[in-house]
Amino acid sequence: MYQAIILVFSLLFMSHASMASAILSGQVKASDNQTFYAPKTGSWKVQVQWMLPEGDVAQKGDLVVVFDSGTIQSEIDQLQASLISAEEELHRIKSSNDQSLLEASYAKKRTALLLTKSRIDASVSAQNLSQYDYKKNQLEFEKSVIADAKSQETLKQTKVANNVALTKQQITIKKYQQQLEFNQNKFKKMSVYAQRSGPVLYANHPWNGEKVFVGMTAQPSWKIAEIPSLNGLFIEAWVHEVDHKNLLLNSQAQLRFDAYPKAALTAKLTQISTQPEAQKEWGSDVYYRTVFEFDGNTSFKVLPGMSAQLEFIGAVHE
Repeated sequence: MYQAIILVFSLLFMSHASMASAILSGQVKASDNQTFYAPKTGSWKVQVQWMLPEGDVAQKGDLVVVFDSGTIQSEIDQLQASLISAEEELHRIKSSNDQSLLEASYAKKRTALLLTKSRIDASVSAQNLSQYDYKKNQLEFEKSVIADAKSQETLKQTKVANNVALTKQQITIKKYQQQLEFNQNKFKKMSVYAQRSGPVLYANHPWNGEKVFVGMTAQPSWKIAEIPSLNGLFIEAWVHEVDHKNLLLNSQAQLRFDAYPKAALTAKLTQISTQPEAQKEWGSDVYYRTVFEFDGNTSFKVLPGMSAQLEFIGAVHE
């Protein structure tokens, strides 16, 4: 029966004079998989909300895993509301800018006209006016010059202030748009789809080795599930450091699948890792990863995740 579980692997030696029979347990793997990982969110963890049942064959484009996106959706809603408010504020600023610019422009035109009039009045000779009227015209001309200079400066400052207010609000809108786009992209990653057809296999919890399940919380980058390719299948087995020295590359082994115990095949040891790895769920010891190749053209269906047994007949026991 098809099972997608990770086993603790070890070599078992049965003494027989100087020869022994070595038995190794492993699991069918695929060289080309689509792997689904827990996405990054604003929190250190994310909940698995829904998954396609394990063993079901997903078609290309099918929804496979859905992560809880409630927090991100709330942020998107808030950003959309903030963006609408910011755009409304931009319209208000534009209207206010138009009004203030109109008032400053009108004030400049008015002071310019008053300056022209006072200049004409001040040009009248003192011989044709009383001393009082002449000095009064000169004083009005000086006031008009100052008022015109002030209105011109006010117009410049109004234009600068309007441009600053407009630019600041446009930057605010751009910031909201970028944040909204970022969160929308994160939201899309909370639902992942199949890029190929194949059976869905659940991953194992990196701490306790249990199967991933709907409702569990995962940290970003944790492996949640995968869709393996049915091409390039191989057997993966982990060998205890004590038994590692008993393995030889290219050695042959008899292969049997737990789902088909009566069918015997031949497998060849093609890879032995050079560095051991710790497996927390198996204890404090370390294990070497090994890879066995076999002929996939069988009369029965072999799927990734199946458990297998490899037996080396006549292996030398040191």
